[in-house]
Amino acid sequence: MKFKHKIAALLLALPLFNSQAQDEIVYDQYFWNYYLVNPAVAGASRCSHVMGTFKKQWVGMDDSPITGTLSFRTRILKNLGLGAYGYYDKNGYSLRQGGQVSIAYHIPLTQNYGYFMKDRELQRQLSFGLSAVINHYGFDSKLFEDEDALSDNTIVNGGEDKGTYFNANFGTYFMWDRFFAGLSIANLLPTELEQLGADEPIRPMTFFIFAGYTFPVNSTIDIEPSAMFKFDENDNRQLDINLKYEQVLPDNPDFSYWLQMAYRHGLDPDNSQGLAFSPMGGINYKGFHIGYAYTLGLTDIQRHNSGTHEAMLGYSWCKVKKFCR
Repeated sequence: MKFKHKIAALLLALPLFNSQAQDEIVYDQYFWNYYLVNPAVAGASRCSHVMGTFKKQWVGMDDSPITGTLSFRTRILKNLGLGAYGYYDKNGYSLRQGGQVSIAYHIPLTQNYGYFMKDRELQRQLSFGLSAVINHYGFDSKLFEDEDALSDNTIVNGGEDKGTYFNANFGTYFMWDRFFAGLSIANLLPTELEQLGADEPIRPMTFFIFAGYTFPVNSTIDIEPSAMFKFDENDNRQLDINLKYEQVLPDNPDFSYWLQMAYRHGLDPDNSQGLAFSPMGGINYKGFHIGYAYTLGLTDIQRHNSGTHEAMLGYSWCKVKKFCR
């Protein structure tokens, strides 16, 4: 097998046979949009948001992963929120598409119950959300031109189309002035990936816990520390620590920018290590939002690539000084 194909086979194995990596296709991008990790965030703000992201991992390696997402969330009626996202992921010869549709219910924790959204106070709120999830797995037809690949029963079984699978996610989200926190559970249904072979494990139930607080430095500057803890039934554990700086220009309230540093650490039993470091930033002008993130891996695979690049473009149907979570 050629070296290029060996790399492609490695990239293929990572997402399909490692259930932790499967979850990170979309959830790993939560720093752009907490809705991607928690369905209860849909409609939690008074704005409607649409966002697209593009991610190129492990630049410099052949057939490295490419992921794109498109999401939307909005508030309807008085206490309901709706959200949806779709994604496309190409990793070596593996192809995945899917998405989710969510509904959320928001309970106000203040005395301001105005009928119109513009009259209601949303800084104190408890939310619950549920989503239906669909994922489709397949292989690029070029894989079947490689004789070595055809010796793998997992690849040959079912051909190019590895099937469509359904699942569900649940989340709760709490806001109290400048404090926010969320708990969500992914893979509520014990779905077995039958087309990938008899030995393919059931995708584990995965838990996400995040919390943060926005500290005002003055009338135009905020500093927001936050953390995300992820763990699953297989005892895979991961901790993210984030620190964000945001500023609205004093002479132009329609323009603001933000900078953020993120550190990821693996907490798996007997294998605690730093995984990645990510500087990122973005600008907001009226309803438009643009962002960029660069991720430097801290594991051995980083020696074979020059990092991960990701871009975000979003729009909000309301006037916001910064991008709503």
